[in-house]
Amino acid sequence: MVADTDSWEQKLAQVLEDDPQVIRYVKNHNLGFIIPYTLNGEEHQYTPDFIACLDDGHGLEDPLQLIIEVTGEKKKDKAAKVGTARTLWVPAVNHHGGFGRWAFVEIDDPWDAQNLLSHYYGVSSSTR
Repeated sequence: MVADTDSWEQKLAQVLEDDPQVIRYVKNHNLGFIIPYTLNGEEHQYTPDFIACLDDGHGLEDPLQLIIEVTGEKKKDKAAKVGTARTLWVPAVNHHGGFGRWAFVEIDDPWDAQNLLSHYYGVSSSTR
């Protein structure tokens, strides 16, 4: 796996590999999956770290598609990216209904990722 950071993303990938609720996942590297956002009136593009499909109780044909951001230090642009993904993009794509069910999680401690991911198991629809 291509990692942008040395151990954090690699640790998360290992958690995803070992989690039986994870159907599949991908490191969002050169996939073209971006979320547009604005900061100080300027347009930017946000490339989240991972996308994982989780079995959250709806069956393998209707997985929860979870956007995962691994966060180190807190920066103003990170807050804008995360806020846009969580409060605008996910609700919009879920409202559309034609692209499956989506959620967003920001992980600031990959060694606690399993615990954070478990909050998405068994949920019907999430805008986290």
